Amino acid sequence: MPSSRHIISNFIKRGDVPPAKINDALNCTQVYPTINNWVKFIDRLLLCLGALSLAFSVLFFIAYNWDDWGRFGKFTLIESLLAVTIFLYWRSPKETLKAQMSLLVGCLMVGVLMAFFGQTYQTGADPWTLFFYWALLITPWVVIARFAPLWLSWLGLLNLALSLYIDTFGLPLTDFFSADDSLWVALFLFNSIALTVLELSSRRFTYLSPRWLARCIASLAGFMITFIAIDTIIDSQDTSLWPFLFWSLFIVSLYVVYRHFRCDLFMLAGGCLSGIVMIVTFSIECLNEDFIEIFFLLISALIIGLTSLATIWLKKVNKEMLS
Repeated sequence: MPSSRHIISNFIKRGDVPPAKINDALNCTQVYPTINNWVKFIDRLLLCLGALSLAFSVLFFIAYNWDDWGRFGKFTLIESLLAVTIFLYWRSPKETLKAQMSLLVGCLMVGVLMAFFGQTYQTGADPWTLFFYWALLITPWVVIARFAPLWLSWLGLLNLALSLYIDTFGLPLTDFFSADDSLWVALFLFNSIALTVLELSSRRFTYLSPRWLARCIASLAGFMITFIAIDTIIDSQDTSLWPFLFWSLFIVSLYVVYRHFRCDLFMLAGGCLSGIVMIVTFSIECLNEDFIEIFFLLISALIIGLTSLATIWLKKVNKEMLS
């Protein structure tokens, strides 16, 4: 559904709003933020920054005073802050930013507590287990908080756990990819599944509906598969077609979903960027570098041409979305 900004922009372009009334129209539709909007934004920003600063200050404080404090004092500090965050969430109105940030700080304290426990008693556990069990333990809080940034943090922990696990034990994907590429492929598949689940769930759970959440995950997955495909092009000894197959499926899925089912210009622009990078990389590998001046001229013209075509198409799509 077009936003009020897009609607009022169309009215202005068509001349439906007199020039003298444009500022009044923008203020009435709150396209321009009001003083109250700015106060609310600054209040929420300071709350988020203060909560995160408190959580990280505890981590740095313990690390800096590691030799000066005993185990009991460190455990007391971490667990006391963890208890305070739970108490604040219990006493705060649910689904407010104050309550959600309390749980976010609590989730960070769980990780600090697990890291401190492992370092103090030298449990000998593999590094991936810290992030995996951290994500596992905070899963109920993530569900309860109904807070998109916390969901993204939880997904980041799983990405770290998966990458460390693969780095330690490897995967059977080495039959199709190199050892380094198998890690990127596994993370790409994992984040693609996460993006699919998110898009299917966002219509039912409104707290998962902010578009920036899906765009962050899609950007991560797109970067990974594009990197793998580029690495395959550059590596002359790698003749595998699997990276290009995965990349093609990703781009086609991106186009079908975000062009026909859920229009999202950011996703389409990301797909265009990935395609431009792939074409330019392939062209650089194919062109003869003996004539360096012509080489740079052709590559520059190719980049300008592809970027212009992508811009024209995206503007056309944007007009169709607004109509």
